[in-house]
Amino acid sequence: MKRRRALERLSLACLLAALMAAAMWQAAQFARRTAIAEMRDQAGRALERSVANLQGLLDTYHILPRLLAQEPLVRQLLAAVPTPAQRSAVNAFLADFNQAAGASETYVLDTAGETLAASNAEADVSFVGRNFGFRPYFQLAMAGRAGLYFAHGITSNRAGFYFSFPVREHERVLGVAVVKIGQERLEAAWSQSTSPIVVTDAAGVVFITNRSDFRYHTLRPLDAGARQALQRSRQYGDAPLRPLPVVAERVEDGAHTLTLQEVDGADGPGKPVRYLLETSQVPSTEWIVHTLLPMDPVAARVGVAVLLSGSVAAIALMLGLLLRQRRQRLRERLAYQARVAQALRKARDQLEARVSERTRDLTAANARLSREIRSRETAEHALVKAQDDLIQASKLAALGQLAAGMVHELNQPLAAIRAYAANAVTFLERERPAQARDNLGLIGELTERMATLTAELKTFARRTSDETAEIDPRVAVSRALALLEPRLHKDGIELALDLPEQALTVRANLIRLEQVLVNLIKNAADALHGHPAPRIELGLSRAAARVRLSVRDNGPGIEPEAASQLFDPFYTTKPVGEGLGLGLSISYGIVHNLGGSLHADNHADGGALFIVELPLVHAESP
Repeated sequence: MKRRRALERLSLACLLAALMAAAMWQAAQFARRTAIAEMRDQAGRALERSVANLQGLLDTYHILPRLLAQEPLVRQLLAAVPTPAQRSAVNAFLADFNQAAGASETYVLDTAGETLAASNAEADVSFVGRNFGFRPYFQLAMAGRAGLYFAHGITSNRAGFYFSFPVREHERVLGVAVVKIGQERLEAAWSQSTSPIVVTDAAGVVFITNRSDFRYHTLRPLDAGARQALQRSRQYGDAPLRPLPVVAERVEDGAHTLTLQEVDGADGPGKPVRYLLETSQVPSTEWIVHTLLPMDPVAARVGVAVLLSGSVAAIALMLGLLLRQRRQRLRERLAYQARVAQALRKARDQLEARVSERTRDLTAANARLSREIRSRETAEHALVKAQDDLIQASKLAALGQLAAGMVHELNQPLAAIRAYAANAVTFLERERPAQARDNLGLIGELTERMATLTAELKTFARRTSDETAEIDPRVAVSRALALLEPRLHKDGIELALDLPEQALTVRANLIRLEQVLVNLIKNAADALHGHPAPRIELGLSRAAARVRLSVRDNGPGIEPEAASQLFDPFYTTKPVGEGLGLGLSISYGIVHNLGGSLHADNHADGGALFIVELPLVHAESP
């Protein structure tokens, strides 16, 4: 009998140990899948931000060589055999253009690929006279297309993006305009990330990254043909293009993982680090962006799950053993009360079943609640991103409509600069340096004016956050008028300002408040098209505890049927192709988020009146 009981106890102990191990294994697998899913979501969001940063850089600078290709000085330089004076004038123009655009180098090539003029013509290392006909960006532009290329500069010994565009006279290609942008600002933005971010070309070479030890390595070994082609083109200079130290690569639970042998300083190879790898291709290119997240949190999550599940299983095991011991004692003591004991066991079994059922229900409810929370958080992040993208799109649309007036405003000082430059050359030839110095001073004033205009455009176009600060609305008014002054001047619109002398302070985002004013003033200017005496009145005043900004025009006013839909998205009264109907809707949202209000009405003396009211922080004494 004793031996039988010993065997039963041993069998029971083995069964409980097996159940405990199974529970811990299931908990570990569930924790692993959950942690990997969360990391993939995190990596996906980081990947979207990285692709957006790179795409934003490309979208910002691809227009620059197109502008250079339209410049008369550049066309004249390429149309015939250039004179030294022409070369000097174009070199000076490119230097100013390069500085205003924030580019690394700007230069012009003839049809043979030789550099005729460059922004670094006066530098120790100049592009002038060098031939870049072997570069793919030159060949694409000579074929009549815009070129985009990343390479390590042979002359400057600095890497960067090369944007090119053909310079045409009618259908004939005269040469190529090239603008080079360094990758430093992009890598600086990515440097805030603690996880590696890399961009690879079609051959798999890492050419942009926030990890310097990854640069000019490959994800996989290059074949002989690809390596020889890269060495001939000198795209990455003399880099050896060695593959990254990949220890293992596999796919599990739908996730692509990569294990790299990290370098531990002067001590040589460190321990292998396992990464979760997510990739996305940059639109219209063969480049691929990769994000690598260390998978250490997965192992930590699994360890915690195993520890918790083991603890729970151990407690359950102890409770089970205790209950079994108590039942055995009760059976021995109360054998004569078998019916009562049986009833108690039945009631206990029912209670345990109900507890188990309730536990399952609570576990399922908890899982549903967790999924709902994650779903709502994802939807909230998507909504915030969509709102930011919509506001940025509205700003870029406004910039597009302002471009014609701004180009006209820039062409006037450019024409004056050319005239003053020609006069300065004449004065120098006639040995009249004082008059030449005066002309050069006037040229400097004109370039400062152009720099001010382009700086306002760059500030307005910059993507902003939702952060607010105490600002003076008069600053937003002056910056908005700086952007719209060319348009108002071109259309002959009279502008009447009524601004207080003392400061009125509100809490707002300066750039977004400027965007609201740009939308309202631009809409007013659009409404005055064809008016014999167009006029816009812009006022700023204090009304009790609020600051009131008003924009009024003397146009036809607001139609009654349009009044109720004026701030609805995609509602517009403009002809097709002249507006999306988003400006007023976005402006309403911006003002509402700042705790203010935006409403519109027809003025008693005619025309439309838009009023923005924001809470007043404080006002300085007059």
